[in-house]
Amino acid sequence: MQFFDLNSFSQKIFSSKKLMYFLILANLIGALYGFIFYYGKQFFITLLELWLFVPDCPLFSLFFGLALLLILLKKENSFLFFFTLIGALKYGFWTVFVLLFFNEFYFIPENSLMYSVLLIAHLFLFFESFLLIKKIKFKLVYLIPALLFFVTNDLSDYFLGTHPSLPLHELNFMFYFTLISSFFFVLIALFLVKLFQEK
Repeated sequence: MQFFDLNSFSQKIFSSKKLMYFLILANLIGALYGFIFYYGKQFFITLLELWLFVPDCPLFSLFFGLALLLILLKKENSFLFFFTLIGALKYGFWTVFVLLFFNEFYFIPENSLMYSVLLIAHLFLFFESFLLIKKIKFKLVYLIPALLFFVTNDLSDYFLGTHPSLPLHELNFMFYFTLISSFFFVLIALFLVKLFQEK
């Protein structure tokens, strides 16, 4: 007995233009909020050539919206879908873990509402990424550029200072946790693609 029919669920979402437009709009709004309001100040103090490595979650919210737009237009880009799947899984999980693990740092009274909303939004980012799995026609060559990007991003974050707001005394722990997460979620994305494509 199959616990969850991803193919049927995905098709229900993809067949509803209203739902697709809602998801696209929600992700684009989330991306814009992140770029402007959450990371806006960080952009000003970061070298232009490092900007790509600043807004992790908004970047993949944007990519997810673009991936859904391609699906809506009946276009295929399996590398974008696979790349976005990894990023949405990694940064969705990473953010939820960090917010809960360091809750005393983030959930101070003046910020508790914002981080509560961000917690829910990143759970949503994590789970909505599953919609892309059945659209991916995986090729082994995808692994190298994907892994290269995520590892480079991690190195930039913790050696060049492009990481988001974190407890400074925990940066060493967060570097190793984040780096391990990159390898872990590349493997998880690959496992999920292989698992659901065999069904």
